[in-house]
Amino acid sequence: MSTSENFVIIVAAGKGLRMGSKMKKQYLYLGKMPILTRTIMAFDRCDLVHEIVLVVPREEMGFCQQQMIDPFGLTKKIHLVTGGKYRQDSVLNGLTLIRDRMNCERNTIVMIHDGVRPFVDHGLIESCIQKAGEYGACIPAVRITDTVKDVSGDGFIQQTLNRETLYKAQTPQTFKMALIWRAFEHAGATSFSGTDDASIVEHYGCKVMITRGSDLNIKLTTPDDLALGQYLLTRD
Repeated sequence: MSTSENFVIIVAAGKGLRMGSKMKKQYLYLGKMPILTRTIMAFDRCDLVHEIVLVVPREEMGFCQQQMIDPFGLTKKIHLVTGGKYRQDSVLNGLTLIRDRMNCERNTIVMIHDGVRPFVDHGLIESCIQKAGEYGACIPAVRITDTVKDVSGDGFIQQTLNRETLYKAQTPQTFKMALIWRAFEHAGATSFSGTDDASIVEHYGCKVMITRGSDLNIKLTTPDDLALGQYLLTRD
């Protein structure tokens, strides 16, 4: 068992435009509970997670407290943090709260998770924490099984990529606090914008280990994803 102090930053400050609904995707109901609440609950029920940092738009903080948190019997301390213009800014705001307000020891672990990945399981969380503690940085990923083509701007295939070395990144992306903080500082100093948190650590010059992700750890961004999520709820 890990003896580290473990935090999770759940990022839910996006607009969710691809879902095509009037309500933001993270607030839509999945079964009898909002997607965001299900995501929070996955970490709230994991013994290795100590505190939760929820990043949301400033104008929605009261709504999230009253509608996403209070009614559902969550037990862990949840800190609400204002989101930024971009996801990277939102994550930095969460990291800043942890750095400034928490008693961060050398072995503090920080997970960064999408607010619309409600099907993350405890085994995956624990694996990420264990490997981040050992290697400094770890993300879950799943091997690509389809054939992948590199296509030019005019629509023609340029090459077929070797799928044996290709993986799809998931969250929670997990790091030692000292490492991810330095990496974000370096990204700011070099005006680097990463596509995920691991790419920021890679840009800093550090290696990131992967652990086996889950095909069920889906990100709910479109109506088809939501329909799949509804199915996953009923299959047990």
